Amino acid sequence: MPDTPPQPEPETAVSAAGQRAVAAGRDITAPVSTGDHSPIYAPRLEPGSLLAARQVQVQPQEPVRRLEAPRAWQFVGRDQELERLRALLTGEGAPVVVRQVLYGMGGVGKSELVRQYAHTYRDRYPVAWWITADSPQNLQQGLAALAAAIHPPVGLVGDVEQAAVWALDWLQAHPGWLVVLDNVEDPDDVRVCLDRLSAGHLVVTTRRDVYWPGLAPLALPVLDSAPALDLMRAIIGQSQPLGAGQMADLEAIAAELGYLPLALEQASAYMRQQRCSPARYLRQLREEPARTHARFPQGGDAERIMARLWHHHLRALQDHDRRHGLASEHLLRVLTCYAPDDVPRLLLGELSPDDYEAEGQESDEEGWDEALGVLASYSMITRSGVDDTETISMHRLFQSVIRHGLDYDDPRQHAARHTALTWIRQALPPDPDSNVSGWPVWRDLMPHIGALTSCHLHGTEPPELGSILNQATVFTATQGQHQRAYDLANRALAITEAAYGPDHPTVATLLGNLANSFRALGRPGEAVPLEQRALAITEAAYGPDHPTIATLLGNLASGLHALGRPGEAVPLEQRALAITEAAYGPDHPDLAIRLGNLANSLHALGRPGEAVPLFERAVAITEAAYGPDHPDLAIGLGNLANGLHVLGLPGEAVPLEQRALAITEAAYGPDHPSVAIRLGNLASSFHALGRLSEAVPLKQRALAITEAAYGPDHPSVAIRLGNLANSLHALGRLSEAVPLEQRALAITEAAYGPDHPDLAIRLGNLASSFYALGRRSEAVPLFERALAIAEAAYGPDHPSVAIGLGNLANGLGALGRRSEAVPLFERALAITEAAYGPDHPDIAALRSDLSYVLKI
Repeated sequence: MPDTPPQPEPETAVSAAGQRAVAAGRDITAPVSTGDHSPIYAPRLEPGSLLAARQVQVQPQEPVRRLEAPRAWQFVGRDQELERLRALLTGEGAPVVVRQVLYGMGGVGKSELVRQYAHTYRDRYPVAWWITADSPQNLQQGLAALAAAIHPPVGLVGDVEQAAVWALDWLQAHPGWLVVLDNVEDPDDVRVCLDRLSAGHLVVTTRRDVYWPGLAPLALPVLDSAPALDLMRAIIGQSQPLGAGQMADLEAIAAELGYLPLALEQASAYMRQQRCSPARYLRQLREEPARTHARFPQGGDAERIMARLWHHHLRALQDHDRRHGLASEHLLRVLTCYAPDDVPRLLLGELSPDDYEAEGQESDEEGWDEALGVLASYSMITRSGVDDTETISMHRLFQSVIRHGLDYDDPRQHAARHTALTWIRQALPPDPDSNVSGWPVWRDLMPHIGALTSCHLHGTEPPELGSILNQATVFTATQGQHQRAYDLANRALAITEAAYGPDHPTVATLLGNLANSFRALGRPGEAVPLEQRALAITEAAYGPDHPTIATLLGNLASGLHALGRPGEAVPLEQRALAITEAAYGPDHPDLAIRLGNLANSLHALGRPGEAVPLFERAVAITEAAYGPDHPDLAIGLGNLANGLHVLGLPGEAVPLEQRALAITEAAYGPDHPSVAIRLGNLASSFHALGRLSEAVPLKQRALAITEAAYGPDHPSVAIRLGNLANSLHALGRLSEAVPLEQRALAITEAAYGPDHPDLAIRLGNLASSFYALGRRSEAVPLFERALAIAEAAYGPDHPSVAIGLGNLANGLGALGRRSEAVPLFERALAITEAAYGPDHPDIAALRSDLSYVLKI
């Protein structure tokens, strides 16, 4: 099935009988002389023995054939292509001459498919001839050999060019033949055949995906998954058992090798011969791809054939670059630094001066288009789409062999990584946290950022890569992929710290992003030390009164807030406020941010009366700085509305939330995720006012916007589902609420795992609906699990633990288990009072619930 380079005919050792004798390993076709003054004897053409081509007939009982025998161990997965080739060549209604070009990348099985066809249907052709036509000279010699085989006197003439012309004359004059021109490089090389022949079947095989005038194209792709597994299983045979686990490993190997027949055959033969399990081969392939690709079974005719194939590709490409002044090889190496599939054409930019020097080539937009055309013509890449939608893909095995074919420190590899890094940096949209219009580009580029990162050895990465990964961290967090964001933040921090040292202010920025990932993963205890270190680094670099210090104080306060320690957060936010006001004055927009943060902490402490004036001042500063229609003003209005809501003034909150919604929608359009937040806040106020029928449509729209922006499995979708379920619950539509809460629970658990504190919220909401439906025995285990998660995440004294205790106590009380419920209420009261003080509204609510249970 796979292609192989032309193989030399077997050689037999020969020796001469005497000192001046002639040693011949095959027929002697030219005059020779032995001994001193020996006469020369030459084969002589008898008069009239050399006939014109049209006069020579080949009888079916005495066929003239030189075909390559099939070589594949197992020929599977090509029945459809073989039948199509047969139909194209021999089907009814075919023209007198059928000219077929079969193209595809090296190793895909072009030559083997034609071998199989020629072997199967050879009896249909009195003349069937195989010519390795990888150069004009070899084509001419192959035609000359055909002429000598049909009419031996032609071979006695000794003129290869004349013999080749005779062969073409014969083919033109007679029908019913098959000629295979294997491994043709250039359409011009076979022009002489196409222009002369008008009878018979001509098949050309080539790697070149270019325009072949006068030939019908037939592309040969890689194998599908099922026949690829059939091939591997057939070759491995009974050498080792293949259960479900081994088959899964084989499937993974096939995917890693890109379903290329030659690679699959060689890998399977190696596993069979070396008694190597699929699991071990897969591990070696992933850990040491270069060494694994170089391993081949002994005793076969394909030893190291893969490396020869790829080197043959590269030599052809290098020759083309030299002739046409292109940088195609450099472009190919750059593409191997990205993911194998769907590289955006728009990613390709200009080369830096360093890369010009490294490659000795210059390039521009048209140059890259020409270079891409060359790579595609050699089946090294696949191009899809047009113009701005064009993408480039490369076979995985080809990519791996090219990437690992040079030493890591080779200047060509270094230049490729540098160009790939530069192009990615130029293509990244700014502000990945808020620039929603840039998110589709980010999504397209993320696989290529990951691949580019894997091209760099740990400890050798340039600081620019750390910058890219830091931006990728921010984007990934907006998409709710917090574990991925954590991994990116860790690598970015390691690169930056290695480049700049542990005390550089840039390191502090990356520490903050890593801390954000810890908080998002429900691990605030690990975030706080990072925020403290970031603060210390920045304070040492800039002094205690720099505005950046205020930002980091705010971050640390957020971490303490998440740990249920808002009392410790307030002094930090007060200091941040003082620094900002001293640096910028009382009317700077940054002061509004500080005021809002401090107000939120006071709000959490149950002191909304102190929070609201701060929110009001923040709104006034923002409006004065930016005008009445700025999106930041919408944030301030939303915060103020929330404060009024907590003060029991939802009626005053509604106009503010309506204005915030209008500003946000005007700024970003109706489908922006920020619009969903404003809709949710307005709906909450309607809910508090008892206007539930107005709240539900707003929450439904917020859910639709969020799902469209982030996809159906984003954690923000779970929040919107929970909010909608809450209103449906209040409307008594519990049967509609429960499926939403179950879906919210599934999304949160899939995104964050089984121990994230957000999961405790989802469990509590679902349990509350079960409780309201009278399914209290189902509710209590959910309350218990929610409490366990919160306590494990936050410790025994966090306010969220108090909420979980109260919910569980109510569930146990409803089941008549008062003796178990009362201690839980008492503990919840103690935690809440310690965190917020004795006058917090939650204290009154807990006392009311405890009183009710005691009366049951």
